[in-house]
Amino acid sequence: MPFLLSVIITSFNEGANLDRLFQDLSNQDFDNNAYEILFLEAGNDSKERAIEKLSYSSILLKYWHIPELSRTASLNFLVKKSTGDLIVRLDARTHIDPDYLSKIYALSLRENVANVGGVQVPIGESEDQKKIALIMAHPLGLGGGKFRNTSYRGKVDSIYLGAFSRKYMPQQPWFDERLAKISEDSDLNFRIRQMGGEIILDSSIIAWHYPRESLNKFFRLCFNYGVGRALFLIKHRQFSAPRQLVLPFAFLIALSLLGLGVIYPFLYSVLFIGILSYLALILFVSFRARNRSFKDVFFLTSGFVGCHFFWTIGLFYGLIAYR
Repeated sequence: MPFLLSVIITSFNEGANLDRLFQDLSNQDFDNNAYEILFLEAGNDSKERAIEKLSYSSILLKYWHIPELSRTASLNFLVKKSTGDLIVRLDARTHIDPDYLSKIYALSLRENVANVGGVQVPIGESEDQKKIALIMAHPLGLGGGKFRNTSYRGKVDSIYLGAFSRKYMPQQPWFDERLAKISEDSDLNFRIRQMGGEIILDSSIIAWHYPRESLNKFFRLCFNYGVGRALFLIKHRQFSAPRQLVLPFAFLIALSLLGLGVIYPFLYSVLFIGILSYLALILFVSFRARNRSFKDVFFLTSGFVGCHFFWTIGLFYGLIAYR
């Protein structure tokens, strides 16, 4: 008998983050007889820790350990194995309230569209992780999307994670395994909208997200985000949002000024003023965002600049490497 709801989770060695997520799932107020949990681990075997943290809810668990399977292939595998009318995707770094599944299910019933979801709110445990969460949430960092807007309800182009109504979805496979590093959320939601489907966000539903624990890991993630956006651009011949044009155009303008400055030296002054203006904006935001020590301001400034730089480098790398 099909379930009302299938929860799908992919992971690659997320350890303590998984413990927290499974603890959250064990506390859900949704009817235990009405949903299933499908979990695929592509790293070290995590079955025992999943069973331990899920406690009595472990009877809902269906587990697969397939080392090195890509994220898109893992998601397709779980979608194929699921039986629920509504397929709810969760990330290993997600933290959800006890009524999350109930709210998501009610939202899907009410809106009757292809994909629904809540707002992503980055949070942290350590001081560094909290500051990285701030960078992710800020419009100057990664927070420009509506799915990070804590006061928005309505139609969106894309959404964090999502809950997919099977009857409105395209034919499987949903996720593109040919371009395993593509921004899979944006890609799938773009195709949903292409076929006339709708995506609804309700910011009263919150998916808390724990970002990377250090700047080094965060910058690697930003680079991968850039690569994922490049693959989206290669596939669809457009960006999914106008704001994504800003960084690559700014980078190209800076390179042009640097090159043309050999012929027209005054352009070096233009470039210098542009860089100073950019750094002044970053410093201003960093001071306002974390009115504490110089160390905090330096961390945030480095985080914003690094986020922009590595995202842009990842974008151009992806355009060159996968063209």
